[in-house]
Amino acid sequence: MKRVILYIAQSLDGFIARKNKSVDWLDAYFNKELAKNHKTFFNKIDSVIVGNTTQKQFPQKYEGKPTFVFSRKQKGQDENITYVNGKVSTVIKKYNPKGNVWVVGGSDIISQFLKEDLIDEMRIFTMPELLGNGIPLFKKSNMQRKFKLMTTITHGEVVEVRYKKLISKN
Repeated sequence: MKRVILYIAQSLDGFIARKNKSVDWLDAYFNKELAKNHKTFFNKIDSVIVGNTTQKQFPQKYEGKPTFVFSRKQKGQDENITYVNGKVSTVIKKYNPKGNVWVVGGSDIISQFLKEDLIDEMRIFTMPELLGNGIPLFKKSNMQRKFKLMTTITHGEVVEVRYKKLISKN
């Protein structure tokens, strides 16, 4: 069964990056426990979806994982990366990523997945730092979604909160 999971870090005031897109502030919180957590998570992921801006800023290869980068300009494939565009639900149907799908970011792609109600689980790491401004984790919108708290885990000063989507009975 496919699960789409948002796994991301934010500041205490809800920003995923500074206005200049820098995430240098995250380095102070990275430790062995978080590295182990990330490795465990990554080993359970089958494919990765990332926004173009995030991929350009962090041009990493997600070894052994089919990676789909949403881009309005680039097309085709490059090693392990497939560049896609269009409505996220259409892309998901066309490429049919299997198993656990990690939505990496940024806020544009996250917003599109939420708009189409495609995020099944959120794992949000909150760092004890106020940035004051920057790129918000969630863009302002009129959409409403409900999630159920699964668990809260502390990693030193960092708090990880896991939520799962509530299934509507309509």
